[in-house]
Amino acid sequence: MRKNVFLRAFTVCLIMVLASSIVPLNSYAKPASSAVSIVEKSNRIEATNGNYSITYDLLTGKGNLSWKGQTVMKEFSSNYKLKGTDNRVQSTDQAQRTADWVTIKDDYGAKGKKLTIETKLDSGSTIDLNFYLYPNVSYFLVDMQVEHPVAKAVEIMEPLSADNLDIGAGSDKRIYTTPYTNNFDFGVAPVDQFGMSQNGADRFHGEELKWEEFNGISHCVTAVFDNENKNGLVAGAATVQNWKSSEKLGEAAVKNGSLSSFSIYNWGGSHSGERVSSDKFFVGYYDDYQLGLEEYGQVYNIAEPHLEWNDEVPIGYNTFYSHDNYASAEAMYGMVDYVAEHLKPLGYRYFNLDGGFQPKSGIPFDESMKEFADYVHSKGLKVGGYLTPFTIYEGWLDLPIPGTEYTHRDICLRDENGELIKTYLNTYAIDMTHPAAQAVVKRNVDDYIKWGYDYLKLDFIDMGMYEGKHYDPTVNGMQNYRIGLGIIRDAVLAADHPIYINESIAPLLPAAFAHGRRAACDTSLGVANYSGIERQAFNSAASWWTNGTIYSYNDPDMYIPEYVIQGFWNKYGQNDSKLLATTVALGGGHWLVGDNIPFVAEDRLQIIENKALLDLVKQGNAAKPVKMTNFYHQEEHSPAAIYVTDDDGNRIVGLSNWTDHEQVITVDFADLGLKPNKKYSLTELYSGNSIGRVSESLTYKLQPKGTAIIRVSEDKSNSEIAVPDNLALGKPVQVSSTWADEGYGAVNITDGSLETRWNAADGQLNDQWVEIDFTKETTLNQLVVKEFRDPYFKVANYTLQYWDGIKYQDITKGFMLGDNRVFTFPTITTTKVRLNINTSYGVPSIYEIEAYYNAGQGGNRIDQDSSNTDYSYYSDIRANIERMQVFELKHSDLPKLDIHIYESYRNAIPKDAYYFDLVTLDDNYNPVETIFSASLPPYNIPGSITPYSIYPKLTGLDVNKKYGLILKSPKSEYTESTDNNYGFAYSDNNPYQEGFAQVSLDGGQTWIAEKNRDLLFTVYTAEDWSKK
Repeated sequence: MRKNVFLRAFTVCLIMVLASSIVPLNSYAKPASSAVSIVEKSNRIEATNGNYSITYDLLTGKGNLSWKGQTVMKEFSSNYKLKGTDNRVQSTDQAQRTADWVTIKDDYGAKGKKLTIETKLDSGSTIDLNFYLYPNVSYFLVDMQVEHPVAKAVEIMEPLSADNLDIGAGSDKRIYTTPYTNNFDFGVAPVDQFGMSQNGADRFHGEELKWEEFNGISHCVTAVFDNENKNGLVAGAATVQNWKSSEKLGEAAVKNGSLSSFSIYNWGGSHSGERVSSDKFFVGYYDDYQLGLEEYGQVYNIAEPHLEWNDEVPIGYNTFYSHDNYASAEAMYGMVDYVAEHLKPLGYRYFNLDGGFQPKSGIPFDESMKEFADYVHSKGLKVGGYLTPFTIYEGWLDLPIPGTEYTHRDICLRDENGELIKTYLNTYAIDMTHPAAQAVVKRNVDDYIKWGYDYLKLDFIDMGMYEGKHYDPTVNGMQNYRIGLGIIRDAVLAADHPIYINESIAPLLPAAFAHGRRAACDTSLGVANYSGIERQAFNSAASWWTNGTIYSYNDPDMYIPEYVIQGFWNKYGQNDSKLLATTVALGGGHWLVGDNIPFVAEDRLQIIENKALLDLVKQGNAAKPVKMTNFYHQEEHSPAAIYVTDDDGNRIVGLSNWTDHEQVITVDFADLGLKPNKKYSLTELYSGNSIGRVSESLTYKLQPKGTAIIRVSEDKSNSEIAVPDNLALGKPVQVSSTWADEGYGAVNITDGSLETRWNAADGQLNDQWVEIDFTKETTLNQLVVKEFRDPYFKVANYTLQYWDGIKYQDITKGFMLGDNRVFTFPTITTTKVRLNINTSYGVPSIYEIEAYYNAGQGGNRIDQDSSNTDYSYYSDIRANIERMQVFELKHSDLPKLDIHIYESYRNAIPKDAYYFDLVTLDDNYNPVETIFSASLPPYNIPGSITPYSIYPKLTGLDVNKKYGLILKSPKSEYTESTDNNYGFAYSDNNPYQEGFAQVSLDGGQTWIAEKNRDLLFTVYTAEDWSKK
């Protein structure tokens, strides 16, 4: 939790003073400079603070900028553009020029000076160029005013513009650019090869994004820097009150050369009047451009401070990637229970609704929204809501606005021809200058306050920035945006309880209206050759400096451990999942799990439950790149190494291998601000393994798409712990079939290399197997399977077994393996294990199978199973038709169960999710109490029978009771056909003699037993094998 950004900065500084291991850094707070001095000599103005110098020629209307004797910009000038014209009015036009300066004291500093260059143009207008200079800093501020004898409409104001920019010596000069909104991307490129971009700005209906040459425009802030010595210039908006602010960069002619142009300017609509002012801009030069970006964020925060958040970092759950439009209240009540039971003890506090939430049916909307919030609160959790405040949906257009004489059509923004402006979402932009629009936005946020919501996600708020014909014609897009966000912010600040505001699809600036902001687009959406995960990673790494400066916390989107909603083809592999975990955990102050948690496999749940990771997240810090790569513009990979200092002064280093090959990453301690000759202890946070004490640098080998988070500390008690031996390494392997081409044999499965793999024979998709012979009795409790992916995984249904000396016994079953599937189970002693690949969507191929024994480690095993039999299948789960399997428990726990299901979609999908309720039963086998409920939205479930795993994680159950597993989809429409429904597998051979199947035709009111019929299901326990 961050009480105050300046308190945090003070704490970090104190640690730096006290810890002998820390190398003194070049602080941006106290550069070598002196008092501000301004003199005029022979029509030449010279201004300096001892760190930077500005000279201005009153005869030509041009100036020069230099830092510490290095000329950075030569012959800059100023200009503006009037509405309806193509020409620029220049400070270099014929004019009379004078200079004046006064001493200033403001929030930026004392003993400063404001230098004004007044240019009275012969054409009749006047340009005032104002520099705000302060001692003991590496930056200055600048703005401009334009004055006419009569009111004029000004469209562009450019205080500084030059045909050059030179940051001095450097062997790896690059540009750093920021996007218009987080629909687009941060980027880095060599100064002479700007590369590609989507060149995003306002997007309208039907507009297709193009991957094209970068136009050189950075929005809000930019940097030009050397990636080796880190020197660089940082320039951007110091205020965003009345205009959109951007920077225009021109590509250098040669490698590491000077930019061919550079300017800072305001744009977006127009302002009219006899005197029109720009917003302020920041220009600074630093020995370390990363410190410069951090100071830029702090300086921006001076004029318009961000919203402080004095509560805990938002950690919790979000519905979007889990259920999308099937996140009904009925589906979410069970999820609330699950989060409260299993995640709240770990520090998860928020249960956030997203777009697509459907309130409880049968009661008024307001009542349903409040009822849900009250239920979440009753579980000791906070509840989040969702708004798209600046857009009107098609179906709303002619609906009246309560309490006004207007319809929603009346509050839509219009173009110059009076037509409604349609957005890229096929909605309509809202005109926040209209009083009825203001009333609508105020009512919407007041409703969430009234209902008791604790968190508000504001989505697609970029639509508030559209230019158009406003109800108030003096307002442009940026002002329209500020009006709307101001209404929301002020309502939240006046609420009777704290409410966290988080912006998504929003510009970087202005930043005074929210506590947090999404760093990138949705994690599910890639760009160019990037996956959505790597896209999230490089944007989060690039925006570290906004965390704690212009926003309280960055939002690196959600952590998605499996992406259950994707069914099979686009589910995340385990390596994907872990790469995303590193990105989100080190992204800064926001950790929301966005997955269908009761269906997430055990090995992936370990990340959600990792205490060291959660402790790090709770500190709310964001990691920055050790060195930049040319991501986005040149399509290089996201930085492989990022780091942050935790609250104990330790360095936390995130390492990510975005390639398809093993990678050894070395990070010099000097680059982390540590003493190279001092020894530090290294601990890997995912595994908890201590990996020894080293000096000078850390070196770590990552498998393809691998990642690690390393804590670098002074803890001398930390000694290296041996990693358990791979008991399968080099052991003999038998397989069902082998690909005909040489090099794909069974031996590859245990050779310890991820460069080789076994492949089944061509056309052999099903009933394949791999058997590892340990050659002697071997004790183990963990197996790791690393499946090949090209580009999809192939294995669908599988069974893992061990040899008991007489026959194979089932350990576990499931659906989909992945590239690093870790199975843990009660300890066994065996000579052989076998992986049965029952069905596949392609020819199966496996890199490695590894076996381990970890002392003290537990896991789950099959306890009861009805699925080892011939079966039939049927799809009638809809409306009032429900199915139940009656069963008993041999042990008091139920960590996991499998239910064999499928979908029969032909030309439509069900209207409701597929629900799985666990209930206790009375003596007549009727439900008494629901003890667990979970649901799968459509698209999750394959079209063929699949053992879908559910993780109730129940303990302390009464083994003397009878239990039921109910399958239902109550809001799905009843049809005569069994097409387009959810289905299940069953057997009429009575494979489970301790129970039976039942059917209800009236929505679960009454149940009819089905003689000798059982659903196919499997019950697991954590008890050891001796209790089987």
